[in-house]
Amino acid sequence: MRDKLYLTSNSLTCVAEILECYQSENERYAVRLDKTLFHPQGGGQPCDKGTLNGHEVLHVAQNRDGHVLHYLHKRLPLGPVEQQVDRAHRLQHARLHTAGHMIGHLIERMGWQALKAHHWQGESRLVFLNSNHALPPFLDDLSDRCAEQIQLAQPISISFQGDQRQVAIGSLGHYPCGGTHVENTSELNELKIIRIKNKKNELSVHYEILD
Repeated sequence: MRDKLYLTSNSLTCVAEILECYQSENERYAVRLDKTLFHPQGGGQPCDKGTLNGHEVLHVAQNRDGHVLHYLHKRLPLGPVEQQVDRAHRLQHARLHTAGHMIGHLIERMGWQALKAHHWQGESRLVFLNSNHALPPFLDDLSDRCAEQIQLAQPISISFQGDQRQVAIGSLGHYPCGGTHVENTSELNELKIIRIKNKKNELSVHYEILD
């Protein structure tokens, strides 16, 4: 876990060591580093974008062995390498992910049970199960509750219970999570709840963050 710097740091650049570089599918090369700031795709969140020594990182994924692999069109030599994570792309998805957590906590307080989440730009949504005969929220009411939390600038904090990473939003609570997040809820000020669907005891909340 110590090699996955994105779990504990919001830094966007650092020097690492290329441990392995080999040809992969689709004329791409897979690069494994001794440490990485790049968040791989997973957990309902897209991977980070950026460069290694100025060369575009096409995709980032975690393999079955738990190693984070960076895919490029170019073979890179073993040794030192400068990694640079794209700031705008990181912030976009960190905001969506944090917003999803915040909405999740608010809906759970109404008696719903979080089932799954998807934090992609243009298709962000949360799905809940009705386990306590809870009533579905009204869109305007949920929007007002979110606005209140944004106004409070609730801090986002990260802790570990053994190897499990926990992400908490102020007094709302915490979720186990490996994604990237903003520093406090004030950064979600362009959040918009698009629609709420309730069908057969399953609730879906669709949202976006306007640029």
